[in-house]
Amino acid sequence: MRKADRNGFSLLEVLIFSAIFGIVVTAIYMMYSTSHTTFTRGQNRIEAQQNGRVAMERMAREIRTGGYDPSDVMNAGAPAPSTAIRFANANDITFIADVDGDNTTDQVKYSVNGNAQLVREVASWGGGPDFPAFVADVLADGVNSLDFTYCDGNDVCSPTPALGDIRRIMIQLTTQESDGLRTESFPLSMDVRLRNLQ
Repeated sequence: MRKADRNGFSLLEVLIFSAIFGIVVTAIYMMYSTSHTTFTRGQNRIEAQQNGRVAMERMAREIRTGGYDPSDVMNAGAPAPSTAIRFANANDITFIADVDGDNTTDQVKYSVNGNAQLVREVASWGGGPDFPAFVADVLADGVNSLDFTYCDGNDVCSPTPALGDIRRIMIQLTTQESDGLRTESFPLSMDVRLRNLQ
């Protein structure tokens, strides 16, 4: 007498299938995880670079207008110094210009705070004995360094020049991105000539 045809799988077949299925699912998960990590790292890198570029472009555009003084602050007996560049050192700058186009002179400061943020501070002239308090705005996060080099009309450069002699400013901004395992830095540089100073 013959056994009836069996329906189903033997225990050995189920174990072999489970092992193969587990290997395939693990391989697919590892490929997905690696792709996702690579994509996220790339997105973070692009964001750090783009934030740095946008901030650098705005800073350069505003510094370029330094000395444009429609309120005549430099000649109106405003607080010293009566120069377009009010303060300049290797890591921050304060200058006057009409940066928002409202025909009122503004005082603008660029620096990096302790949270690795590029900060822009601005105050509009109100005609008093001094500029009012600054209003701060964060332009970029993840800023590793901000460095200025100042040059006079003869292109003699220094990180600490005489304020009235500054005619050209070289800006170096470095942003960084970290994924927890490694940190990458992205340097940007720009050379700005002050248009409104002779």
